[in-house]
Amino acid sequence: MITVIAGVALFLLAAAGLLAYQNSRLIAEQEADSTAVPTGMLMYSVFNERFLENDERPGAVPLFQYTVSSEPGEQLSRGESGTTFALCRVPAGTGEMILWDAQNWMVNNIRKAAIQGVLMEHSGFPDKAARKGEKELIINLEATVKEETGHADPY
Repeated sequence: MITVIAGVALFLLAAAGLLAYQNSRLIAEQEADSTAVPTGMLMYSVFNERFLENDERPGAVPLFQYTVSSEPGEQLSRGESGTTFALCRVPAGTGEMILWDAQNWMVNNIRKAAIQGVLMEHSGFPDKAARKGEKELIINLEATVKEETGHADPY
């Protein structure tokens, strides 16, 4: 009889330990999920300005940019740089697009510029990518430019 009671007590202790472990794991996952920013949030915007490699701005982190001239074959005067479109990560909820929409917008506009013959230069900022999706975005946009223009990155 004592053996049966000891066996039941040991089983209950093991079950309680397993439940406590599972509970602590669920709480840790919930805390990690609550601190992570969902990729579905509006976190990306396109700015009409040129960012330099070392530009640090609290409201806009550049991920990729490209420059176009206003007309095909146009020669820009010294000091002129054309129009630059920079895709940036902005604070969550303040942007205009989610990651997927931002990539599609940039790909479509890069293709239009390449077809019109006005695409001049581009640059990616892979060191500023904070998420795996952003790194893939930069790789995809660079591949699109190379595919559309038929040559490698000028940098």
